[in-house]
Amino acid sequence: DCIRVLLRSRGVGDVYQIHVWSFAWPIMLANITVPLLGLVDTAVLGHLEHSGYLAGVAIGANIFTFIFWAFGFLRMGTTGIVAQAYGKQDTSQLLRTLIQSIGLALFIGIVIIANQVWLIPTAITLMDGSQQTQALATAYCDIRIWGAPATLIQYALIGTYIGLQKPKASLVILIVINLLNIIFDVWFVVLLEWNVAGVALATVLAEYIGVFISLAYLYYFLSHHSQSTSASKSDQEQALFTWSLKVLLNRHDLSRLFSVNGDIFIRTCCLLFVFAFFTSQGAKQGDVILAANAVLLTFLLLISNTLDGFANAAEATVGEFVGQMENKKHASKQQLMLFVRSALQWCVGFTALLMLIFYLFGPSIITLLTNINDVQETAKQYLTWLILMPALSCLSYLYDGIFVGATQTRSMRNIMIVCLFVVFIPLWMLTQTYGNHGLWFAFSAFMLSRSILMWFSYQRFLQSL
Repeated sequence: DCIRVLLRSRGVGDVYQIHVWSFAWPIMLANITVPLLGLVDTAVLGHLEHSGYLAGVAIGANIFTFIFWAFGFLRMGTTGIVAQAYGKQDTSQLLRTLIQSIGLALFIGIVIIANQVWLIPTAITLMDGSQQTQALATAYCDIRIWGAPATLIQYALIGTYIGLQKPKASLVILIVINLLNIIFDVWFVVLLEWNVAGVALATVLAEYIGVFISLAYLYYFLSHHSQSTSASKSDQEQALFTWSLKVLLNRHDLSRLFSVNGDIFIRTCCLLFVFAFFTSQGAKQGDVILAANAVLLTFLLLISNTLDGFANAAEATVGEFVGQMENKKHASKQQLMLFVRSALQWCVGFTALLMLIFYLFGPSIITLLTNINDVQETAKQYLTWLILMPALSCLSYLYDGIFVGATQTRSMRNIMIVCLFVVFIPLWMLTQTYGNHGLWFAFSAFMLSRSILMWFSYQRFLQSL
């Protein structure tokens, strides 16, 4: 609605530039708050009597990061379908998608808890570590795993907020969750001296409280949004709170939800494999290479946290445009292309900024991240790859968002499979003699090939409209 109002007074390109930035900055700020929580965990545990507490939580937290990352489709898949329903002003479909996504998240969370007897020991064994560290990691995981349903439900809720073009709501909720987590951290660890158990319990409580806050705000928004949608308030309340089998087991909606989520899940598993393989091959070259690569991957985290803001803007807005076009309302192919062009301009601008930052301050950032001389010098030898990485990967981030919004998830899946098995693995095999440079070359080519193939796929998508 804001875009349509502004269209009357400003150029279309200017409006989309404003829209992209107004959507992206809350997501970027929200992404920045996530590592701050890790700093607090480090601070409270780093002042205990031995380092085993910190190591145990690090292992446990990494385990859940990988587990939950695999189910990131609950966020992305929900965003695309909700955004299209929002564009069509189909509140009934929007609520069905929300209910089914929450139901799927709850089911997966319960399955994770039910399999904790073998899942936790297996994961901790794979992560390695001393006997004491493994014991502390087990204590952390035994509590943290009970938060799995809340974490996954929050994925679905955040996906809904992005699809509804409410990025600031996501930011506020994430900040509240992190603040609660920090407060509980200090209370349980510093005051009650519960060490790793306190850190895990703080996270679980904050996640469940966050779910209730998200649901409360979502109900408030949908209730007040009813006047501008095709469904009445009573219809919304019935769809939202009557968890009937008819809603949860709607064959058509579930088929689409599982198809979209299944594609994204396969795509995510391929990406996880690339990172796991990259880490494993670095480890085979020695502890110094392993540590240096871990430091450099922090740069990649900065890239993703920045460019994801524009990807999320594309998810929501492209989804809305596609929904409007399906419903023959307002949006046109030309408007979609103008928006994508505006998002691309922002993405390229921040890509150039990141490359400049890495070029000017990369060595200083490495020094800040580690004080081990061998690791510092080794990381600096491979810094050039990270300076180039924003340019190689920026299109892949943006087109990921476009494809999620358009629910072109099959293309995302197929491109990821091709880039893994046709580009990354063969190039790694051909460049093994170049050691870590060969590994970084294969990884860089993997990211570049994703960008190129997704651009071509986007052109085919435009022709199909």
